[in-house]
Amino acid sequence: MKNKYRYISNMGLAFDEDRILNKFSKMAEEGWILKEMSFLRYKLVKEEPKKLIYSVDYNELDNNDDAYFDLFKSSGWQHMCSYGPFHFFSASPNTVPIYTDKKTYLSKYKKPKIFYRKAFGVSSISLILVALIEIFYGNKIDSIIIKNLLLGVGTISAAIAVPSLMVNIAYLIKSQK
Repeated sequence: MKNKYRYISNMGLAFDEDRILNKFSKMAEEGWILKEMSFLRYKLVKEEPKKLIYSVDYNELDNNDDAYFDLFKSSGWQHMCSYGPFHFFSASPNTVPIYTDKKTYLSKYKKPKIFYRKAFGVSSISLILVALIEIFYGNKIDSIIIKNLLLGVGTISAAIAVPSLMVNIAYLIKSQK
């Protein structure tokens, strides 16, 4: 019995959006249709092969979800799955794209860019403060608890700052294309 499901790693939409959307289209031609997205992967289900194009929209939804999805449906786009603010749609290849010009295409990144800029700013400031405390007071701190707390805050700050910086760079590169 052949597998009914196939999984693809989620490398982060900021870095991988165009490649993954094209891959979904190619896999649909082989009968693998996108059904779910999670933090680490995409789940595809085996169905009849189809010629599809895919697109993703970023939008924090409130109580008016139906109107949002109806707008896409009326334009020929079928909602495939959502994960947080990420909403994947598919359509036949001759369907008018969701984003028809550079300005509207880049507008979908507005909220994620703000979030990642804030995450980078806060984590960088936290990391700098921890580094300054270590530089100027590190040899004066005798408490293991405080040293471990500084290490923990510094580690978490770096773990947030580095990916946030990478995402900000990815969005900057997209806006330059």
